[in-house]
Amino acid sequence: MIQKNDLMSESKQMSWNLGGWLGGQIGGSCWMMVAGLLSIPANTNAAIAVLGLFALANLLGWLIWRRRESFSPYKGLQMLIPVLGTTGIAAVYVLDSAGIYESIQVGASVAAGETYAILIVVVVVLMITFWWQERQS
Repeated sequence: MIQKNDLMSESKQMSWNLGGWLGGQIGGSCWMMVAGLLSIPANTNAAIAVLGLFALANLLGWLIWRRRESFSPYKGLQMLIPVLGTTGIAAVYVLDSAGIYESIQVGASVAAGETYAILIVVVVVLMITFWWQERQS
């Protein structure tokens, strides 16, 4: 059985760090805030839903951070990454269903289907990368 104090030293590769945690959490979700704000003129309901998903992702990230003494940084990341991926996919779905996903993009447009694939691949690659890194420690 792992003691509470051993959780911090469970990983030689990772440690809890506020700057790193907030950087990953906010960096992985801020695009939802921007997309929600850009959507307000086109579809207020979709904008509110996307802003709610942004808030949900950050609330769950904050809750994981608050309970960081209960599990290792690796386990925290393995919870945060799917949260960001799932809320991101949901945000794209909301915007695409409202018919505004491509219209709020600046520069080259990326179709919703491509965005789903990109988000899934990024989540899987990050989870495997951190799993591999943790396995090596």
